[in-house]
Order: sequence, then C-alpha cells, then structure tokens
Amino acid sequence: EAQVPSGPRRRAPAIGRRSLMALSLRQSLVLYGAAMLLAIASAVYFVWTAPPLPQAQCAEVVSAMDVVRGKLAREPRKSILDLWACLGEYKRDNWWHTTWGLWGVYFLFKVFGPFGAGTSMVLSILIGALYTEWSDPIVGYSFLAHLIGASAEVCGGCGAFLMSHAIGREILLHFAAEKMAKLKCEMDKFEGSLFRYMMFLRVSPLFPNWFVNYSTALVGMPFSYFAVASFVAIQPAACMSIAMGRMLGDVGETGLDLTKMAKRGAMMAVTMALLSLPLIPAEDMRKLKDRVLGLVGLKQKAS
Repeated sequence: EAQVPSGPRRRAPAIGRRSLMALSLRQSLVLYGAAMLLAIASAVYFVWTAPPLPQAQCAEVVSAMDVVRGKLAREPRKSILDLWACLGEYKRDNWWHTTWGLWGVYFLFKVFGPFGAGTSMVLSILIGALYTEWSDPIVGYSFLAHLIGASAEVCGGCGAFLMSHAIGREILLHFAAEKMAKLKCEMDKFEGSLFRYMMFLRVSPLFPNWFVNYSTALVGMPFSYFAVASFVAIQPAACMSIAMGRMLGDVGETGLDLTKMAKRGAMMAVTMALLSLPLIPAEDMRKLKDRVLGLVGLKQKAS
C-alpha cells in the first residue's frame, strides 16, 4: 500500500552546485589571486597616501607581514599595546584615516579568511581600546567601537560569501572536499531548516569561521539567512572583545584599577548572557522553560 507523504520537505542542495560561472580550478585560483592582489594594492595605496605615523610611538608596531605570519595572534598582548600606543597618537590628528584603515584591514582579513585566521578577536580588542566615543556612562562601553567592529565582521563575512559563490566552488572542492562533505552531512540533520543550521554554524566550533563564510555559499544557503545569522551571532563575541579592549586601554592610560575592572567584568558577563539568549534554539528554550516550571510546580497539566 502506497504511503501518503506527510508534507513537502525541502531537500538540501548538492555540494558544489554551479552558480554564477562554470570555472575550472585554474581559472578560480587565478581570479582569487587577482582579487587578493587588488586588495593588497588598495591597502598599499591607502598607506602611501595617508599622513605619516609618529615614529616615537610606532617604532615597534607590527607590520602587515607580521600579521600574515601570525605574530598578531601569537603575541596579542604586546601587539595590541604597541598598536594602541601608535594608533592612539595617530588617531588624534587623523581620525578618519585611522578609522577607515582599521575597518578596511578587518574587512579584508575576513574576505581572505585563511590568511587572516585568528586576527578578528585581536582587531576587535584593539578597536575597543582605541575608541571611547558614544560610551555609556556606567561602564564606559563604546557603541562606536561596537559599530566599527561588528560591521567590519559582518560585511567581511558577506564579502567572502559572495566571492566564494562566484569563484570558490572548484577551490573548495579540490582543497577541502572532506570538510565540504561533513558540512553537507551536518546540514541534513537540520531537516531543511537552513536558518537554524546557519545559526548553529555561527556559534559552533565545528568549522573555522573563514570556512563557514566560503562553504555556505556553495550549499544553497540564502544570502539573507547568512547575513542575519552572522549579525545576530557576532554580538556576544563583539561585546566581549570590545569590553576587553576598553579595559586594556584603561590599564595603559591609568594603570590597573581592580574595582573598575570587576564592575566592567560583571556588566560584560550579564550583557553576554542576555545577548546569547537568542542563539539558543527555540526547541531547547521550550524544554528549559518546561523544566523550570516543573521544578517550581507551575507546569500545566495536559488536558
């Protein structure tokens, strides 16, 4: 006897589905390299035309090649303090150059993710240390710093998504075939709920952040789901890193104040807890609510 299906079920798209252009691996690599060279040329032009850095404060600052080699991620405290001392002085007379330069560096490292792995947290902390504008009066958290860091993170991730959708298919299938297969396997567990899966990828350490940016463009993830989930999921981490940067900036300016640090740490913990609530799946929230109501004797009996 034939079974009647219970309802339509959205099937997950196949891995590596061709989207904009049918490119070979060589063509994809050439275009990726050309995009990277264009980004490097733009950065060089920006630095070349910018006002000079103050030599006294910037003698030991990390260079662009130090960042690529991973020094920024290996020695974050020294790197951040050196950059803070240098850019803090530079920012006083060149606010727009400093702001656009930091935002552009953050954005480019997100777009070309494998070459900037591990730099997002460090750059967010640096931004939190540098910017005090639009600060709340209680703990001094800068909403301008949050806007700069979060927008660079989201826009950079979206740029990586779009670039991968255009030219990344053959590259990922050649160099990361096993990870792509694992991504597809995990996707099948969510039974067609692509937005929930995108949120899962954003908060789970299962895949590197740069790989999520590149790979989700090739498995049929809608760009709107990607952008919204990226914006929501980044908020707790952005708040934490910006607050850490502000504390580090205070230490550099006035020394260690344990009372102020404890107050900011408590406020940061409460803020992160509140911002993390939307990241909990609705089904898990219902189970938690039922358990809490059951413990206090308020759970309604089924009629």
